[in-house]
Amino acid sequence: MMAEHESSASGFRLTGKKVLAILVGFFSVIIAVNMVMAYVAVSTFSGMQTQRPYEAGLKFNHAISQARVQQEQNWKVDTHVERAKDGQVTLVIVFADQQGGAIVAQSVTVQLVSPVDSRNDASFTLTADGPGRYRGLAQAAAGQWDLVIEAKRTDDAVFRSVSRVSLH
Repeated sequence: MMAEHESSASGFRLTGKKVLAILVGFFSVIIAVNMVMAYVAVSTFSGMQTQRPYEAGLKFNHAISQARVQQEQNWKVDTHVERAKDGQVTLVIVFADQQGGAIVAQSVTVQLVSPVDSRNDASFTLTADGPGRYRGLAQAAAGQWDLVIEAKRTDDAVFRSVSRVSLH
């Protein structure tokens, strides 16, 4: 019979200090991994939430299908934006099909959207200036703007474009 203070034949002896070190090491690894995972989760979460994610997803899918239809139409849209010193912005838009023929839209809406402050957004009042050609005026400050163009032939938009423009 082996005495309590003697070790086994292999020379290994499990003591209270060893058990404590194993437990502290095990839980230290678990806590460290949890802290890293919590940091990554919090630092990569943008905070953006939507009240109705299902509806937002359907709206996004509809926008994708409209973009495909728009791409298949092969419209050529030329825009010319010019700002006078008094802040008057003149916009000319010409819509043409792939053969160069004029496209007459039922309605065309254009906005200058400020990327910084939505209170500065401006809308153009457009008038037909020939077949497929539209001209409009608006007031806007110098700087970077998003030019949002939407043309409709029926209730659905058949052309939508968002592009960054710089007004001087």
